[in-house]
Order: sequence, then C-alpha cells, then structure tokens
Amino acid sequence: MSGKIFVSHGDLILDKIYDGDLNLIKQDGGGCNWNDLYNLSLMGEKCYAFGSCGNDEEGKITISSLQRANVDTSYIEIEDKPTDVMNIIIPNSKLNDNTVIHSWYSPITNKLTMTFSENLINKFPDELQENEVYIILDKFLPINLEFMKSIKNKKVCLDVGHIRFFEHFTRQYLLSFFKFANYIQLNDSVLSLLFERLDVQNEGELFELLDLDLLVLTKGKKGAIFFFRDANGSIISIFKKPEIVVNASDTSGAGDAFFSTTVREFAYSKKIDKAFVDNTFVLANTASRDIISQIGSRKN
Repeated sequence: MSGKIFVSHGDLILDKIYDGDLNLIKQDGGGCNWNDLYNLSLMGEKCYAFGSCGNDEEGKITISSLQRANVDTSYIEIEDKPTDVMNIIIPNSKLNDNTVIHSWYSPITNKLTMTFSENLINKFPDELQENEVYIILDKFLPINLEFMKSIKNKKVCLDVGHIRFFEHFTRQYLLSFFKFANYIQLNDSVLSLLFERLDVQNEGELFELLDLDLLVLTKGKKGAIFFFRDANGSIISIFKKPEIVVNASDTSGAGDAFFSTTVREFAYSKKIDKAFVDNTFVLANTASRDIISQIGSRKN
C-alpha cells in the first residue's frame, strides 16, 4: 500500500456569508465534505478533491481555497455552469445552534443558487487505487454511490447532517448506500426522519443495522454521544460534554471541524474504546471551538 489518503466527491460549493442586514461580509469555499478535506489537509494528510464547479469567479474562489490548504484539485472538472452557492445569514444577535440560516436561495435575488452537476467523475482513478482510501461524503446521490463503489481499499465516512440530502430516498436505496459506511456522524436535526426512513427506534438499532465501526451523534454545545462495540461485541455508548463553552461568531463549520478531526483519529487508531473516545472528543471539541470563534467555516 502507498499510504492513507482522504478523498471526497461532488459539486464544489461557495459560501456567501451575509450579516443580519444582508450585507455580504465574506465568501470562501464551503460544503461540509470539502471543509472536511480542507481541515484534514491542514492536519498534514494527503487529500484529493473529485468534483465539479463552474467556469466563473465563484468557481475560482472554491478551487483556490482548497489549494490554499494543499488539497489536490487536479481531478476537478470545470463546467460551463454557475458554481453552486450556499447562502449563509448570520443575524446581528447572540447565536445559538439554530440561529444561522443556510439557504439554497440568494437573499438578494431570491433565485436558486444550488444546481447540482450531472457530469461528475464516476470512477476512482487507477493510479490511486493502491492507497488506503478514506472517502468522506455528505451527499448520497447515485453518482456518489457509483464513485464510492469503484474504490477498492476504502473506509467510508458519512456526515449525515442535512435532511434535504436524504429525504427523497427510499429505505432500500439508503440501506444500499449506508451499509458501505464504517463511520457515520449525525446531528439532532436529522434523527427523527432518518429513524423513520430506516425503520429503527434509536441510535443503537441504527448502529447494529448498518454494522458500523463508529457512530457519533453531535448535540451542539451539549456535547456528543459515541457508539462502538467493545471486545465482546456489545454496543457501548459514551456521552461526552464539553468543559468549556464559548460564545460563537458563526456556527457553520463546527460540525465539519468535529467530523474531520474524528475521521483522522479513526483512521490512525488501532481500536475504538473509551480511551479513543476521551482523546478524540477533546481534540474534536477543541477544533469546533476554534472554528466558531471566527466568521466562516474554514480556518483563516
């Protein structure tokens, strides 16, 4: 094997960040999976982006942002279409976990700014197949599934953070996708619909149904719950609560910082146990805390 690499697949996204008066205050690359690659690359990991963006100024910003963190962007396709834009509105008031607005529509023009490409690369390149590949996905389209299945030696890490990315799929399809997963991160906002769609009652049933190595439920400033199996095969859950809670400037990248840090610990740990959970939570929570103290979902 050549080594561990971290990859993701999908449309590149530009974050446009507005204040409560709809003044544009920042724009930078965004998208949960791309934020994860950005973070992992800053940690010193070799990361590859397999995606598409438009031949416009927004596309140039999204690519240059990844390049700023040394993510390999040579597999990104440039298309004759607008680059996808996520519109983020941060109100002029004290933030909590549900205050920041993320919209697929421009708050200035009310026009749709997310139009996913149908021309993504669908096969992992042969020249990278000898690596141990950690694939990070936050969307679950058939093209993502096709690409993921083409990777030989893989660990699949899914960030299931938004209802809109799975609400239209059947149970059968979601199971065909999610059963490839080794590690899944969820948050409170997706639980009820995901449980209903997969016909499970709780996180333990979900863990068992998908035969995961690790499941993490993030609960914002309240902490996180880690699910794993002990040496006897029993499902263990450990709740971790942060010792320090800071005032947030922008909560957009908190979950991504937590996820990418946990992915790295997962990739390099020989076993998942209480020591793993204790160490990973400290590192992941610290990374989240650093991100929410600034505007934008990527380290400046």
